[in-house]
Amino acid sequence: QQQQQQQQQQQQQQQQTYGQRQQQRAKPKKEFRWDFDPNDPYSVLGVKRGATKNEVSAAFRREMLKHHPDVQAGATEAEKERSVERSKIITQAYQTLKKQMR
Repeated sequence: QQQQQQQQQQQQQQQQTYGQRQQQRAKPKKEFRWDFDPNDPYSVLGVKRGATKNEVSAAFRREMLKHHPDVQAGATEAEKERSVERSKIITQAYQTLKKQMR
């Protein structure tokens, strides 16, 4: 029993150490300025409130075609990071609106 407790303590210490290492390696998240309100899914997709499912889907496709990182062929690393972040915001906005429309 005492041996089990010691093993558990060692595992906890190893996990804490691993977690601390991961935290140190993680890049600090950049703050970007957007020309839309990232908290308003309608603003992100550029559609009016009350838009139909088809309008929301079309807006999502349009925005992803413009801002998806894979479409940014000659972009710098900073521009790619911005595109990745914007794609995440666009996807989240689309998912939010789709849930509301159910």
